[in-house]
Amino acid sequence: MSKVLIVEDDPMVGLINKKYLEQMGIMTSYGPVMIEEEVFKYVESEKIDLILLDEYLPQKKGMDILKALRDKGFYCDVIMITAANNQNEVEKAYAYGVIDYLIKPFEFERFQEAIEKHLKRRQWLNNKGTIKQVDIDRIEERDETNIELPKGKNKRILDKIIAFLQQEPEKVWTLRELAKAIQISNVTIKKYMDYLEETQQIDVKLTSGNVGRPEHQYKLKSNQYKI
Repeated sequence: MSKVLIVEDDPMVGLINKKYLEQMGIMTSYGPVMIEEEVFKYVESEKIDLILLDEYLPQKKGMDILKALRDKGFYCDVIMITAANNQNEVEKAYAYGVIDYLIKPFEFERFQEAIEKHLKRRQWLNNKGTIKQVDIDRIEERDETNIELPKGKNKRILDKIIAFLQQEPEKVWTLRELAKAIQISNVTIKKYMDYLEETQQIDVKLTSGNVGRPEHQYKLKSNQYKI
């Protein structure tokens, strides 16, 4: 489970970010905090995986805190969530290694997309010894840009399902369990699981359910994390 630190001086935005994380249900959040000393305290004591970082803070700008983190060898993922939208700020943020940049105000779906990007990166990097080019391409999503999904399927929903499966890649799931956990209807998730089966990204086994009816069980294929 990822540990997320919210660095934000607006109590309402900090509360929204925390609720969004709770809604996704796959990480532990800390904060919000707003000064550099508190950021370093959490990064050092809790081994933070991801920082949601605002730029406009009361004492020191978020970008300066980010630079200080990098200078001291802390390479946790960072997502900027800020009203700063000029080209220089965005360019500098990516130069310091942020994995995504959200401009306030933003929708939950865009927030979710950024978090799922972090989860995908973390899954790959934590489970790899020697990194191959194909691994880097998948982390950077270069092999996804030209994917055309069949009609009636939404890439964001597909990404959400795969990001969820990646949390416990060895676990076997039924449709009902997946639908309840991801909060998607049985009918909808079946369409996407069929697609993942067709593209050989999951293993599927048919077993007898609790009432004797056939029931499909799904498991992410070993080393298959392509979306």
